Parts: sequence; structure tokens; C-alpha cells
Amino acid sequence: MIRYLARSAPVFLRALASRERTLVSVLERRVHVSELDLNLHVNQAVYAQVMELSRADWALRSGAWLSWRKNRIWPVVAEQRIVYRRELVLGQRYRLDTRAVGFDGRLMCVVTHLCVGDRVHARNDTRFIFTGRRAEGRSVLDAAEVEAAGKAFVTAPLAVTDWKVD
Repeated sequence: MIRYLARSAPVFLRALASRERTLVSVLERRVHVSELDLNLHVNQAVYAQVMELSRADWALRSGAWLSWRKNRIWPVVAEQRIVYRRELVLGQRYRLDTRAVGFDGRLMCVVTHLCVGDRVHARNDTRFIFTGRRAEGRSVLDAAEVEAAGKAFVTAPLAVTDWKVD
């Protein structure tokens, strides 16, 4: 928990302090010793953790988080898929590009690419479902409500070469 807070706090504080509103989050990071597994590659759980940080940075910088809080809407991860393409090793610098790219019924689609230079090392497809307050308590928003709550924060996907073949 302490390691998570130490990793998260600077990202959250920078995003909150930023006056620039952007629909794309780009985080630059470096691989640390604490993130390695026995093979001296980044542990698979670390990929999910840093991609979560990038999604939080996106939500704060885009204004989505404040908008959702104001409207008493809560995003919940409904589905997540990470595809690992290449390894990351100690000291390696990488970039996380996160953006909302559309909707799938009641779900908002957010994609994170973890890149070194122009090469994709991993991709995370996350789908959020939203809950909101109603007289009877929290309930899941329908597709029209989700699109209304998120359409201002959607942008075009990152243009990448078909990374499965290169």
C-alpha cells in the first residue's frame, strides 16, 4: 500500500495542479528495481498498476473526473485486457498514452499503449461501466446516459502500426 501511494501521489498531484485540459494523458516513466520479477523483467502486475495510474491521470487532466463527481457518477472497471508484446527491463524509459476512444453499449472504452520510442510494448483495453445515484440507491447508467456523461472526453485512438506483426 505504501509503495502504491508513493507511486500514485506525484501523478495525482501533477494532474490536479495542471491547468491544461487534454483528452490524452501521456506519462513518462522509468523501470525501477521494485517493479522487476525473478527474470529481471517488469512484473505483469506492475503493467496493470502503471496503466491504472495513467487512466487516473487521464480522468483528472481531461476534466472527466470532476464532471463525473459533479454529476454523482462513478466509473467502475467492468472489463480489462492487457496484451504484452515486448519486455521492459531495469532503467528503461517508457511512455504511457491513455485516451477514451468510444463506447460499447453501456461501456466506455479507454485504451492505454505502453511504448518505448515508437514501439508498442503493451496495450490495455479497459471498459468502464458507470453507476449513479437514484432515489433507490446506486444503479447502472444506460447506454444513452453513459454516452452523455463521456462523449466530451472521447478522442481518436492512437495511430499505431499493426503491432502484432512487427
